[in-house]
Amino acid sequence: MRTRLAALSCIGCLLMALGARAEDNPRTDYTAYTRPAGRTALGLFKLEQGILDQLTIGTYWPLWVAYPALGVLIPNGYIKMGTSNRAPLALAGRAGVTYVDDSAISKLSHHQASANAIAYAAEVDASMRLGSDFTLTLAGDYNHLSAVGSGTDHVASSIEGASTADTWSARLLTEWHLSRSFELSLLVRYLIYQSPLNADVETESDALSVDGDLSGEASRQRRWSLVPGVAFEGERWELQVGVGYGVFYLPVLGLPTTKSLPIVDLGFAYRFDLY
Repeated sequence: MRTRLAALSCIGCLLMALGARAEDNPRTDYTAYTRPAGRTALGLFKLEQGILDQLTIGTYWPLWVAYPALGVLIPNGYIKMGTSNRAPLALAGRAGVTYVDDSAISKLSHHQASANAIAYAAEVDASMRLGSDFTLTLAGDYNHLSAVGSGTDHVASSIEGASTADTWSARLLTEWHLSRSFELSLLVRYLIYQSPLNADVETESDALSVDGDLSGEASRQRRWSLVPGVAFEGERWELQVGVGYGVFYLPVLGLPTTKSLPIVDLGFAYRFDLY
């Protein structure tokens, strides 16, 4: 009898350890989960650091290392705050910003344009564990892009303008955990609203000055995107791969395309603990 109780106790402790390990390394993209305190994740496009169990900061590091090619830095970063990863229902909010200096845009356009651009991104996530095998995440995203530029051409002595765009979208992520290291996923996104691109333009020459207020939008905006995928997890690494079709959201900026396109969603990170 004692042998059976000891065996059951060992099995229970093992299951609790396995569950704790899964909760310590949850998927953070498209979910309400955060990195544990001290945990660093270096990915193909992002670098994340868990400051506290409920606080993660990150940045898109390729934009920083592009300095040798552009000659300027493209500062960017985000912060994500959430509740406990171990709770059946986790809530989180994330906010990020990216700034592109006019000299970077000038070099990218071969000195044909000059502008300062700033992009804001925000999201609210709610993730719920449905038993031990399923996780469901509902979320809303908001993205804002604004640019202020100036330049010259052969007609006008100066051209100045400002443009803005806003996007609201919703998404659903379902995860089916088939084992500790493998899962199936389905990402569904719906574009709720995309504002027309508004532009205020001012052109001035020695003989003429013109102010304009322009706006434009796609005649037929696509709404849905569907991306099934798989995810793998090792002791120190994680990999998510999805292939689908629909509205494609630009990396970092989060702005959607006006046409449906094939979508490849790829995420990889190597994890290690700083403290």
